[in-house]
Amino acid sequence: MDLDKCLHEVRSAVYRAALKLRTLQKQCQMHLVSLPDLHPVLNTLCSSGEPVISLAQEDVQQHLEELFQSISHELPDETVPEATDQTTRLLFKLFDREQTGVILLRSVEAALIALCGDTLSAKQRGLFHIHLISISFRMK
Repeated sequence: MDLDKCLHEVRSAVYRAALKLRTLQKQCQMHLVSLPDLHPVLNTLCSSGEPVISLAQEDVQQHLEELFQSISHELPDETVPEATDQTTRLLFKLFDREQTGVILLRSVEAALIALCGDTLSAKQRGLFHIHLISISFRMK
């Protein structure tokens, strides 16, 4: 296989992945959320200081509702409940494969950062930050 064909295949795969991510962002209204919008919600969720935190579906839904209420001035009417439900369903579909009704906070943080509408460099910094926090908990 020549180099041009390989590069074309890689570009196509990256483009498809980017389109899928954008579709999920729009479906969950996360394209309207920036990292500064996420910080208050994530700080509330992390407030216990435990290294591993499991969240029930009701907790996730409540905190997502707070997030979408905080940016509701950017959302069309009646979008908050729909965005909350869509995002909660997506998170539990991704991270609760055994249908226990709980998911790890670390998974929620990473997914919300990846889905938010911020720049790639801001998302990378956010993901690196939660990685550093998890390392610091392991070192204690």
